[in-house]
Amino acid sequence: MEKIKYIIIILVAPYLFSQEESLSKSELLKIEENADSLVQICQFEKPIELYKKLVKQHPNNFNYNYKLAATLAARIELMPRIKGAAYVPEMMSQLEKTYEIDDTSLSLNWIMLQVYLEVPGFLGGGKRKARNIVEKISNISKKEGDKAQRLYENFPRIKF
Repeated sequence: MEKIKYIIIILVAPYLFSQEESLSKSELLKIEENADSLVQICQFEKPIELYKKLVKQHPNNFNYNYKLAATLAARIELMPRIKGAAYVPEMMSQLEKTYEIDDTSLSLNWIMLQVYLEVPGFLGGGKRKARNIVEKISNISKKEGDKAQRLYENFPRIKF
């Protein structure tokens, strides 16, 4: 009987101790406002940490996931290409997770299109994925779809 008690403690304890206390709505709002403020002045490391905290609390919240994905993309955009490549997989994963939550967001689809056009296939981008996003944008808005089609056809001659 004693062995069973220890086995249960070993199996359950990590789960119990790894659970962070749930944050109140006002605490979540403060975290989001702080992260948003830092993004506005082009500081990205701390907001990424803060948005990750929000996503951990609410993993299916589109707004939190979107802000995290966009901030990851912005951080990479400011880095030299070689250094930024190390962060691309995390960004791609977050973008695709956010896209799974809501694929009807026009702004997210535009980010996805730009990323898929710029990121090579071996890192998760590519023209085929970009083509699918152009079709999705066209389904959301004919006018935006026409713009997306022009961008797709003229890439890489057009720089964002």
